[in-house]
Amino acid sequence: MMKILKAKTSHPKKQIFQISDLTYIKSMTPLKELINGEEMIDPIQVNRHEIFDKVRYGANGVPYKEKTFSVYKGSQRIQAALQLGYTHIEGIISNE
Repeated sequence: MMKILKAKTSHPKKQIFQISDLTYIKSMTPLKELINGEEMIDPIQVNRHEIFDKVRYGANGVPYKEKTFSVYKGSQRIQAALQLGYTHIEGIISNE
């Protein structure tokens, strides 16, 4: 079942992102205000990336798993959304 964390602020280019499709900073602490029951004010901001045809490698020769979207602003909101059981979140694409 899809559970969406919606932003209070309206934005003409706002869209819904599946959290599992996003790259974000996993070490961030969840945003306390959201955990305490407050609304998310602004949508997260993500950057769209080009996925390369060739396999790229990271540390120790491990294949790098590329994702189309990375979170530019909002990793704490993502952490809070996950802790609260959300599967999707509203955001905007910053680099379009």
